[in-house]
Amino acid sequence: MLRNRVFTAVVGGHFMVDLLNSLGAVLLAVLAVPLGLSNQQIGLALTIYTLLGALSQPLFGWIADRLPGRTLQLAAIGVIWMATCYTGVALAPNWTILLPCFLLAALGSGLFHPIGTASAAAAVPDKPASATSIFFFGGQIGLATGPILAGIVLTMAGTPGIVPIALAAAIPAGVLLLAQQTARSRRLNRAAPTPNTHPWTKLAVVLLIAFIVLVVVRSSIQTVYQSFLPKLFSDRGWEPAIYGALAGTFMASGAIGNVINGWMADRFGMRAATVWPLILSVPAGLACFIATPLWAIFIGCGLAGMLVGGQHSILVLHAQRILPVRQGLASGLILGFTFASGAIGTWFSGIIADVIGLETVMIGVTLLGLPAAALALTLPGRPKATVTRDIPAGMQAEVRGS
Repeated sequence: MLRNRVFTAVVGGHFMVDLLNSLGAVLLAVLAVPLGLSNQQIGLALTIYTLLGALSQPLFGWIADRLPGRTLQLAAIGVIWMATCYTGVALAPNWTILLPCFLLAALGSGLFHPIGTASAAAAVPDKPASATSIFFFGGQIGLATGPILAGIVLTMAGTPGIVPIALAAAIPAGVLLLAQQTARSRRLNRAAPTPNTHPWTKLAVVLLIAFIVLVVVRSSIQTVYQSFLPKLFSDRGWEPAIYGALAGTFMASGAIGNVINGWMADRFGMRAATVWPLILSVPAGLACFIATPLWAIFIGCGLAGMLVGGQHSILVLHAQRILPVRQGLASGLILGFTFASGAIGTWFSGIIADVIGLETVMIGVTLLGLPAAALALTLPGRPKATVTRDIPAGMQAEVRGS
């Protein structure tokens, strides 16, 4: 799998894109005091950033479905666009210029993600689940690395320290352009999956609604952690390098959780791989916020990241199976919806935090893991040989093992 040039190219691109994506929370936490930014302003900026990237993904996925021979070129453009915008962020003389550069970078992420998700599975057609899991693993390693790098360079050099990080994006962008020739020669996109046109039963609709709410709640928990962990511990007087490392720990453990949950889903079913981690994420998250020793905070944060972030690739794959559209658009829809719902959750959390305090909000968000676990009970259990009748093919997996 790792010898596949197309696959390694999209994984490398995902690493770089999400590394850049993760710089925002640490950057705004550092700028909060000198610029006088409130929690609501930080939450709003991060929300707009995420929404721009999220809401553009279905459009970019639809475009990619219609340009099958140029998908990796489009992905490379997304990486280059982000690098250019973050260079602007680093060199901006004031908030008026910095904010638009920061927000426009989200469009590069929106272009890359649906293409990368569909291309990863297409590059390894005999193991699409494993390929997708590793693809998201690469992205989450980027999310983990970004806050650590940001904490270091912002402490040492201020915002200009972001320039070398942004320029490094030229490497994965170049690899994507070279891999496009391999993609053409292998004709990875020669046959688009036939959309699901079976009729939907009432049971299928109920299960779909439960799945949508689950995605909203779980995504909100993870995104609020990613957005406000730096600000919470900045308010406690921590140095950027330390709370950047804490945010990186959350991201890295989420990457590990994705791999573990992928294995659990194959062995025990999607339901078990989602319900139990969400339940266990509650005490882990509470330990992160309530504990006082530094080591206990890092352990709690790492466990919370692994337990609440590990279901991402599973839910994306499940959505690709049940949505009656082509893979590029399906990837864009589920990823866009996931990121958008998380962004809205971040915005509301920022508003509430200015009223009742950020720590109280973070604890409340952590407790949402319990209703999310209840919703996850509707997910497929361990696959069985039989298939329930009268349910559309895209939703048959919902009732297996029930």
